Amino acid sequence: MLQATSTLMTNTAADVLEAIMQDQVNYNLWANTRLIDFLRSKEQDLMEREVASSYAGIKATLLHIWDCQDWWLINMKNGDASAPRNIPNPNTATVAEVMEGLLAHSLEMVNYVNKMAKEKLNETCLVAIPFTGDYLIPRFQMLQQVTMHSVYHRGQVVTIGRQLGFTDAPNTDYMYYMLLGKNI
Repeated sequence: MLQATSTLMTNTAADVLEAIMQDQVNYNLWANTRLIDFLRSKEQDLMEREVASSYAGIKATLLHIWDCQDWWLINMKNGDASAPRNIPNPNTATVAEVMEGLLAHSLEMVNYVNKMAKEKLNETCLVAIPFTGDYLIPRFQMLQQVTMHSVYHRGQVVTIGRQLGFTDAPNTDYMYYMLLGKNI
């Protein structure tokens, strides 16, 4: 007798998850765009100034955000995350290249999620996390990791900016986006 497997979510739950994940990646693009637009209004040599932080400066932190987004997206696509990737060398990349690359990649994530069948959000992918192990992780959890990780490091960029004298960073809070920024 043939047995059908059941999904872990009802269609209603799948619809809700799809909407949440679409909001998350759209928020990530919006917040990255606001932050980069703000940074473009500052002296560009300050983007490479070294400060006391987990990454040497603003450019290095933006490149890290891009690199991690890319790594997780490759895993969501069941690609080989250990293969060479299209992330520029931090020593030779310009600030403009890093800013444009991060925004282009954030848009790529939006397009990926918007085109994905909602059932795929709950499918697991094998992810080999360096120094941690191999795991089966649902795509929706990887998307949450990407967006939360980006929030964390955008906060670092703002803090680095404070060390450089920036006092007018834009609001990139999720609720601000949901209430006011989403429809701009």
